Amino acid sequence: MSYCPCELHCHTVHSDGDFNVHELQHCAKDDGLALIALTDHNTFSGCLELDDSIIPAIHGIEWTTYFGHMLVLGVNEFVDWRDAVPNNIDEKISLVKAAGGVVGIAHPYQLGSPICTGGRWEFLISDWNQVDYMEIWHEDLMSESSENKKAFKLWTSLLDSGCKISAVYGRDWHRLEGSGHYGCTYLDMDSVSPASALKAIKEGRTVVSNSAKFFFTLKSNDKVYSVGDTAKSGKYTASFFTDIHLRSQYMGGEYVVYRSIKIVTNGGKTALEISFDEPDAEVELKKGNWYRAELWGTVAGSERVLAVTSPIYCE
Repeated sequence: MSYCPCELHCHTVHSDGDFNVHELQHCAKDDGLALIALTDHNTFSGCLELDDSIIPAIHGIEWTTYFGHMLVLGVNEFVDWRDAVPNNIDEKISLVKAAGGVVGIAHPYQLGSPICTGGRWEFLISDWNQVDYMEIWHEDLMSESSENKKAFKLWTSLLDSGCKISAVYGRDWHRLEGSGHYGCTYLDMDSVSPASALKAIKEGRTVVSNSAKFFFTLKSNDKVYSVGDTAKSGKYTASFFTDIHLRSQYMGGEYVVYRSIKIVTNGGKTALEISFDEPDAEVELKKGNWYRAELWGTVAGSERVLAVTSPIYCE
């Protein structure tokens, strides 16, 4: 298995969604997804109804508080979210991790009150190394969302500070929408299973995409490094895999033209740029830097990033 499309932020009638649990699973299967995470607000109750014969699903919950929404996946026991406040969130995250959970930040720059009270991230994290992943894009991708731009910038700054945080997309799926352009998170999984998906998130083997399947590797002296790995400094051959057709039927009606691939490093600086259909290029890694690949193009004539990998790190 390699890089399967997943949706890691879903809701049902057990919180504020319109789907019952099986309806959600069937819709996800019809949408060409390989796996989902059920993350109802402040309840696991829907997880009891999941049927993995329809589509595999991670058991999760979205901690929904006045200070932000935190996605908690794969916990083995209940961790109380009700007394979570800005100054104790590190302690709460530690409890989640001790219970086997994977921690993600949902839509950190979502509009807060009065639109969505608590939707904006205001918790005071002192140890970002405890956070496994962050939604750098969410909801409809083709809207001019300042929320996504700010989340992308925050993620980049955390990478610059030395944190290894996986990038994910969150549809925040509540119901069947009439229109819109929704992406997915590709997970590099050994098998399509909740355990393999959680492992991929923790190890940084994720790609956020508008639809295209996209990832890269670095090779030097017969050693190959993949997304999430840590390599030594030096010169490498970067090889890119790009399939722009894999999920094109699930895109919106916008006219999309793929144009280039960039390798981006610290500070969001471009270390390399080639045409999107070139298979490989030479790149030099510098000690202490991170390197992610970005697929760029135009949507209705507007230039934007259409897919981005989590980084390969340089020790």
